[in-house]
Amino acid sequence: MVGVTLPRLLALDLDGTLLGPGDHIAPEDHQAIGRALRAGINVTIATGRITTGALPTAHALGLRGALVVADGAVLADAVDGRPLSQHLLGEGVVAGLTHAMGDHAVQPFWFLHDEIHGEHGPDAVAGYVRTWSPRLSLHPALKHSAAWERRHEVAIAIGVGLREGVERTAQWLHDLHGDTVNTVAFPFDREQRWTLMVRDRASDKAQGLARLCVREGLDASQVAVVGDWINDIPMFKWAGRSFAMGNSPDEVAKHATERLTKTARGVGGGVAEAIGRLLG
Repeated sequence: MVGVTLPRLLALDLDGTLLGPGDHIAPEDHQAIGRALRAGINVTIATGRITTGALPTAHALGLRGALVVADGAVLADAVDGRPLSQHLLGEGVVAGLTHAMGDHAVQPFWFLHDEIHGEHGPDAVAGYVRTWSPRLSLHPALKHSAAWERRHEVAIAIGVGLREGVERTAQWLHDLHGDTVNTVAFPFDREQRWTLMVRDRASDKAQGLARLCVREGLDASQVAVVGDWINDIPMFKWAGRSFAMGNSPDEVAKHATERLTKTARGVGGGVAEAIGRLLG
């Protein structure tokens, strides 16, 4: 390792980066993470999944310390999943947003740090939401469910509906809460349904990693990150060294310091490629 300056922290995205179909970790990537740990690099996860969606991977890798989950809204203990810090949506925002989604025929889901609550709707939507965590409870109406008492614990709110309804809900958010929340809308399927994702403005992967670094006495120059998608762009811009997966869209990859050749599809190996470059 002589002449190689190693990062103190390596943060890995999960879906499309470390995890392939069926949440599979390629042996090559698993072994490379072990090499990074033995070289003195602390490894963590930075994911849009909530705690219960990320813990199985953290346990499989034997990680310790804090995980960055819910797109930076929550820092969670890698062993027992307890929240170490949270930047949540305001209770009033969640209540108003849920009503607005109902008014515009958008199916709502609340992402708490440990579980997801939503309303009944098309099965395909529930299957999609379970990619963030298998712990999903569906209700006829959130406002009439026991989950309503936990509306102050929501880290991310998701809505799925026709594009017109999603855009009207997003406009409602912009008009009333544009200065306190981050929103992004993107296509869900070919049936003109779209997804609306809402987080607190202080919640993205870069801000989550920055809070973790404060706890550990590190700065951005000592951090390397690996990711593949739009929600990884903030940490690409923030970290001292950043790697975009080979399957990343060009508009995402251009924000990383380096682009990898391998992907999470098939045999994987993208994380191993990044670690190989870090170890020189």
